[in-house]
Amino acid sequence: MQRCPHCKVTIAGHKTCCPLCGGTLIGPPEPETEVFPVLEKPPVSGGFVLRILALLAIVVSVTCLFINFELYPEVWWSFFVVMGAGCVWLTVAIGVKHRRDPMQSIGWQVVVIPILSILWDHLTGWNRWSLDFVLPCVCVVGMLMVLALALCMRMPVHAFAGVFVGVCLVGLVPFLLLVLGQMDFRIPSLISSGVAIILLAGLLLLQWRTVRKRKNSRRLVSKESLCQT
Repeated sequence: MQRCPHCKVTIAGHKTCCPLCGGTLIGPPEPETEVFPVLEKPPVSGGFVLRILALLAIVVSVTCLFINFELYPEVWWSFFVVMGAGCVWLTVAIGVKHRRDPMQSIGWQVVVIPILSILWDHLTGWNRWSLDFVLPCVCVVGMLMVLALALCMRMPVHAFAGVFVGVCLVGLVPFLLLVLGQMDFRIPSLISSGVAIILLAGLLLLQWRTVRKRKNSRRLVSKESLCQT
């Protein structure tokens, strides 16, 4: 059986290093005493999917660039195809990276999609459709998705409160832009801001004790860690 000379413990199974200190183990391994089962790797990893999508985006972009250069050199529409492929790859990459944490994935999408839409709006003449429609609609959908996912998965409040509050704060941005006179259509911004205020009020009024207990427990843990150090 393997043994760690630094920690003075014996290690079951076959380990490459000590799980406590990371040091070198001595002694022969015994795979038959392994406590944890060996997990099979998935046939397709997230990184492989992203590389395949990147290759497809490059193929489409290069093809459109060459066609544009050869047949229609007067209008470079292929640059929009390249940027569109990049935007699609970025949004998919966020989903793949946070596939084990859907709350984080929703939070990032609520931030990234409006930013990309504003960029597209700026490149196509700045008609403010990104501020009038995309931003408030994405915020409303994000807030409702976080709430629905939390209810379906029966998640505790502290597990989704951070992302939930963050998405609701982003949902208040359209109202701020509306006050500053940057909106041509008022109704989507008012809906987004109203939903954000209602959900934040519901969280504070109905689950304030749970959030406060969570904060107090974190403070106690930090104090105990400081005392131990």
